[in-house]
Amino acid sequence: MKIRDIICEGGWDSAVTQGTVITPAIVRAALGVMQQFVNDFNRAIASKNLGEVRMGRPTGSSAHHAADAQDTPDKVYGDIDLQMIAPTIEGLTYAQFTAAWNKLADDFVRAMHPAYVHAEESKPGHPIIKVGADAYVQVDFMWHEEHMKDWGASRVTPERGIKGLLHGNLFSVLGELLDMSIQHAGVQLKKANGQHVPFSKHKDTQVITLTTNPKTFLYDIFKYEYSEITGKNASTAPADSLLLANQGNNLDNVKISVLVNGIKGLANSFEKNKMFGHGDLSRFSNAQDFLSQFLARYTEKAILDTQSKKRDKAATPDAIARAESDKEKVLSGLEMVKGLFA
Repeated sequence: MKIRDIICEGGWDSAVTQGTVITPAIVRAALGVMQQFVNDFNRAIASKNLGEVRMGRPTGSSAHHAADAQDTPDKVYGDIDLQMIAPTIEGLTYAQFTAAWNKLADDFVRAMHPAYVHAEESKPGHPIIKVGADAYVQVDFMWHEEHMKDWGASRVTPERGIKGLLHGNLFSVLGELLDMSIQHAGVQLKKANGQHVPFSKHKDTQVITLTTNPKTFLYDIFKYEYSEITGKNASTAPADSLLLANQGNNLDNVKISVLVNGIKGLANSFEKNKMFGHGDLSRFSNAQDFLSQFLARYTEKAILDTQSKKRDKAATPDAIARAESDKEKVLSGLEMVKGLFA
């Protein structure tokens, strides 16, 4: 994520949105406005022959707005993240695909000035829409191709009541430890001359996608590493029972405990097959070492988020209070995750 996107994320960058408290009712209203946005946008780009986009599901904490409307209608969200599903544009990386569709949507706003969008305050990928008299909210787009919609939504939909970054950081930290990217394009790594190289390397590399199945991605990682390190057929790999019971993520019933247990089971499976000290696991001595390094980095990322300057943009008393509450939710959630790893 670029610095500009970190600042824009959540709407802290604009004072226009800070007077609006995002409740389940506001999310519902915003989705109605966004459907109009999608309809008008499709008409605007029809001559380009790119195909039509459609609105996916809200992600992040607002993914649970319908249930919250029944149980906790006064619940307050930090932002509205919305999956947008768009046709493939051949030859583009995921980042380029996202940038292309964000630009097309922003060009539509600049050219058509729809009455329900605050064009002056909107930024590419972050339109600010009107949801009531003098009430505006920012919607943060997450673009996915049709075949990636399940993985993409799963990657950014947390358990109800849990801060999204605590969910997302489980993926990103695992990617860091294994030098893979576990982001919007699935579980990926890079190779050069047949050898796994840092994902940050750009020249003369080949991107390998291990899996885009959210339900089995942890088990798929184990099978890949087993085959690479032992040279044996992964179909016969003996996995730890904890991994077999927690192979990935169920989008319809997301539980952070399932992901934590899956990561613990992954580490146990590596140890069970004497894989530590070799290949991608060369810097880990055993399962305890792997999990200790995981939790240390996970904790560091959460603390860094609470120190982020993105909340410094809060300019009203309500916005400042929500920014402080947001930090407290991160810290309390972090303690909960630490308990799951204990």
